[in-house]
Amino acid sequence: MQTPDSGLHPNRANIIDFLSLTFGTVAGAAMFFVSIFANYEVITRRIFGKPTTWVFEVSLFTLMWFVLLAASYASKERRQIVADVFISRLPKSSSLSLGIATNIVVLTFTAIVGYYGSHTCLDAYQNDIKSIGLLQYSKWILDFVFPLTMSMLFLQVLRNTLLDIKSLTSLKKESGVYETFPLVLICGFMTAIVFGVYFIYALPFLGIIILILCFLIGGVPVGIALGMTGIIGMFANFGEFQSLTMVPVIIEKTLYNFVLLAIPLFIMGGVIMAKCGIGERIYDMASKWSGQLPGGLSMATIVACALVSAMIGVSTAVAGAIGLIAIPQLLANRYTKEISYGSVAGGALGVLIPPSAGLIVYGFLTNTSVASLFAAAFIPAAILVGFFVTYVFFASLLTGKYQRVSFTWEQKITATKDAFLGLLAPGIVLGGIYTGIFTPTEAAAVFVVYCLITAIIYKQIDWETFINILKESAILGSSLMMIMIGAMLLSNLVAHLRIPRLLTEWIVTSGFPHGVVIFCLLAMYIVMGMFLDGLAMTVLTIPVIYPLMPILGLDVIVFGVVLMVFIEMALITPPVGLNLFIIQAIARDNLWTIAKGNLPFAIMMLIVAMILLFYPGISLWLPEMLSIR
Repeated sequence: MQTPDSGLHPNRANIIDFLSLTFGTVAGAAMFFVSIFANYEVITRRIFGKPTTWVFEVSLFTLMWFVLLAASYASKERRQIVADVFISRLPKSSSLSLGIATNIVVLTFTAIVGYYGSHTCLDAYQNDIKSIGLLQYSKWILDFVFPLTMSMLFLQVLRNTLLDIKSLTSLKKESGVYETFPLVLICGFMTAIVFGVYFIYALPFLGIIILILCFLIGGVPVGIALGMTGIIGMFANFGEFQSLTMVPVIIEKTLYNFVLLAIPLFIMGGVIMAKCGIGERIYDMASKWSGQLPGGLSMATIVACALVSAMIGVSTAVAGAIGLIAIPQLLANRYTKEISYGSVAGGALGVLIPPSAGLIVYGFLTNTSVASLFAAAFIPAAILVGFFVTYVFFASLLTGKYQRVSFTWEQKITATKDAFLGLLAPGIVLGGIYTGIFTPTEAAAVFVVYCLITAIIYKQIDWETFINILKESAILGSSLMMIMIGAMLLSNLVAHLRIPRLLTEWIVTSGFPHGVVIFCLLAMYIVMGMFLDGLAMTVLTIPVIYPLMPILGLDVIVFGVVLMVFIEMALITPPVGLNLFIIQAIARDNLWTIAKGNLPFAIMMLIVAMILLFYPGISLWLPEMLSIR
């Protein structure tokens, strides 16, 4: 007997789902314990002068297991990061058919990583290889993550595929019509892959572009799209099957990194804030202090977004957390839809305002101090918030479409008291970084524990909420880190093909003015931002552009801040502006109205980006003053 919704035996299907859920929960719990360990390290080192010998190694060991353990749970929940601009607009039968085809790509990637990872694990076991570091252990224990998690991910993706096949079959039976378009679509997808593979052999750079675009447009998760392109390129150019033994080595090198550990930790802290009402308290405080001004509630929304961005570091999470609270209130107080939607989607600056996951990734890719990048982003972020506040003030004043909301001093003071602990979070995190008390990664761990303590004090957390936080953190953190895995597999190929060096030589000998090249780069980011996630934009381009920066006269820190502004702009530009979709899900309004409201905010972002390029001292002043550049 089979399940009503899949082609697997019911017990097996249930076991697969249960194991994926268990893996995700365990991964989230492991990352939470890493935050506890890191706080313990900070205390023992700073207060007692006795640094530990094990926290660093245990944390990196856990990061690798966390990312790969949670991958199957993200797949179960269909929460991988996908560039779905094309597939989401297809009829259901076509999207299901293409989804089945893309699942084959995912299964292939999973099988390759699992197979060669198993060989790495077996080799470490047979040769009794030990880890390198203060805390030595048998390395096969770390490498066992490959066969275990890739087997689980393979089974989960296979289950998803069988579910999609069953749904497609039922859809055809209900309609009674056999459609040829899904078949044509799959044939086109496969043909494009074949073309890409051909050009990987003939013209590698063109083949890379074709494969990436094919995979992304087809709906392959971004991390696997990048990773699979890298694997195909390695196979074609560096010794076929023998070259694939490097795949688990590259993945291990990527994940065994203390800088990237900050990303899942900051995400976990942000999830705690979003689920425990801390963002609501901050918005309530901001709205009570500015509600009586023209555009006051809209200004409060922007300020609240900025304050929450200084804690969460992911713009879409900020838009979701504040949008649920602010949009109903803005519309109820006669604000226009455009101002209401723009204040939330445009005001959510989590990628730009420190601590930012985007800046952490950029720092990792360019070997730049994360603390310097954080400091460099402060003034540009403040300028952007000032632009936004000024715009909504005058726009509301000119249209008259707003309603003053007055509050007593007692209400204002009460709201401030209620939000006070939440407001302390960015000061503690960033103050600790710049005073040298802890590193950015340790700051992320402190942030997690502080947010949890705040939620307990506010009595906004129980056991069920805590488990949900672990699961949500596992999905978000793993999905982002899978993109890093794919990016590093692709970067390894790009580096071996000497593409950055060849591109650098071409620009040097081409005679093009540097200003023209920079303008083309920025235009490229605007176009890419219409279709790709910001993290994908960063990991795809920075390994190639970074070597060009000295030649073009670009400061690596300034360009990092400018890139984050462009990523923020990408989040509010159609057709794939993720913040627009967040607002659409909340307001249930048409996308054109939402996009129109965000257009002025996108223009202001572009203006600020240009100002930063022409006057780099704006970004560099604070890092130089703090002597952390």
